[in-house]
Amino acid sequence: MMKIAHVGIGLLLIATACTPRLTTKSMEQQAAKNKNYEQSFHGLDVYDIAAEKYLIEYNSRKYFTPASNTKLFTFYAGLQLLGDKIPALRYVQRGDSLIIWGTGDPSQLHPLLKSRAAIDFLQQAQGNIYFSPANFTDERWGLGWAWNDYLYDYQPEKSPMPLYGNYVKFIKTDKQVQIIPAFFASLTSPDKELLIPVTRGMEDNRFRYNPKTLKEEETPFYTSAELTARLLTDTLKKPVRVANIALPDSGQWQTVWGITADELYRPMLQESDNFLAEHILLLCAGNLRAGSFTLRSDKVINHLLKNQLADLSDKPRWVDGSGLSRYNLFTPRSCVELLQKIYKQVAKDSLGEQRLFSLLPQAGKSGTLRNVKVYPPSVYAKTGSLSNNHNLSGFLITRSGRRLIFSFQNNHFMIPTVTIREEMGKILWQLYEQY
Repeated sequence: MMKIAHVGIGLLLIATACTPRLTTKSMEQQAAKNKNYEQSFHGLDVYDIAAEKYLIEYNSRKYFTPASNTKLFTFYAGLQLLGDKIPALRYVQRGDSLIIWGTGDPSQLHPLLKSRAAIDFLQQAQGNIYFSPANFTDERWGLGWAWNDYLYDYQPEKSPMPLYGNYVKFIKTDKQVQIIPAFFASLTSPDKELLIPVTRGMEDNRFRYNPKTLKEEETPFYTSAELTARLLTDTLKKPVRVANIALPDSGQWQTVWGITADELYRPMLQESDNFLAEHILLLCAGNLRAGSFTLRSDKVINHLLKNQLADLSDKPRWVDGSGLSRYNLFTPRSCVELLQKIYKQVAKDSLGEQRLFSLLPQAGKSGTLRNVKVYPPSVYAKTGSLSNNHNLSGFLITRSGRRLIFSFQNNHFMIPTVTIREEMGKILWQLYEQY
């Protein structure tokens, strides 16, 4: 298989060498002749960082459904509004009572991130502990999300103080089923007639699983302030109660600090983690004085669109942090202009550029591009996929060493995504070889 792959890339390089230099006009000509583009919509914008000019502008000002390319905007929000470390908890001590507010930090007891900063702080706390959800004014799901996807692991709910990633993990081992966190074991029962491995009601946490088909499943749980308090009580082995108390003015509360921001950015970008993306926006909202530090995603989006992103050539329609919503609409040009801002802020020197590229998936090496061999290996970019849509926006280092920013958007196709990916690979190899 490896020999066949190498032969294929070799033939592609020969073909690229014989192809006229890629420009806006030649891109238009290629697209017009391409049968795979006949019934769908495609756009490409390519910018040379050093030369400060656009090389290709093919449908670059048309609006596309960006899918997870939206996470680049969320990343930018974090760069603008979060520091190097993540606030894990806000708290106030009043006599023998400790009142706590969540910050939206998604890392506490997360199966992969495994942060315990807030938990360890609460473990050592003395007196009565009260959890207040009053600073969370968002909805559990984003605008335009698919309501009937509530069972799937890519759509956990948003909450002010997530625990365990806001999902339950079910693992079948021999004849036993392991449930993590164990708190949900008493709420779970077997059902041999179930048509899917695991299910629950939309607004309850009564789980059922089929012991015949279950292997390993991650299913979101239904969030509430009461459940957060019960999970904390179970974890800390001491009572935590709910009290709907407003977050006081800045300076009156103190902060427990958690993991670094890059520890959230990397899996959010590389693995396209929707849960982390949504909670990065909530973390940003908690740092905005406007709106009394309330946790609400649209507050951050509106703030950035009116301020740091007001100069984008094409105003985005941006509604969530993850790109799960089909209401999002970006142009390739707005994505490229955003990446210019990110590059200027992060890649101020070679170490900064190395950091930026390490956060993004690399073709054939890491993240959502780890198995993609049809792109040049010097592609560092964010994928974005929904059914019938596949996009890629990021950076390409050409053979000559030029740094290019590109946004390749493909919407409304009915052919396999792998075919679209192959067509994108041909174009990216041309850019790699010709510039």
